[in-house]
Amino acid sequence: MRILLPIIAMIALTGACSEAGAQARCPELIRLRSAAVEASKPITRALMSSRCDAYISASLAWSAVVDYARDHQDVCDVSNRLLSDLEKYHLDSVTARINVCAGRPVRPFPADVVLQ
Repeated sequence: MRILLPIIAMIALTGACSEAGAQARCPELIRLRSAAVEASKPITRALMSSRCDAYISASLAWSAVVDYARDHQDVCDVSNRLLSDLEKYHLDSVTARINVCAGRPVRPFPADVVLQ
């Protein structure tokens, strides 16, 4: 057990260092992701047309992140899991955009439970 703990710590440290190295090699990916996160902040008290525009901007920003990550996956050391997470954020933003621009809530309300 005493040998296992330093090995786990070394693996964690190596992973953190490689992530930091990837950030240093790919500042554009970090910039795009930050812009997408900023564009995804919810807008509550805006006119419908400006809310729709905001969700369009957010979905386009996440699309740019996914495209860049996919195109530079080897250079930026983007794991398949991270790419999958970024694709999920993009899909969520597209779904939100479709709902808001159609006049529906961002997320559908949960189904009512009918007890008999």
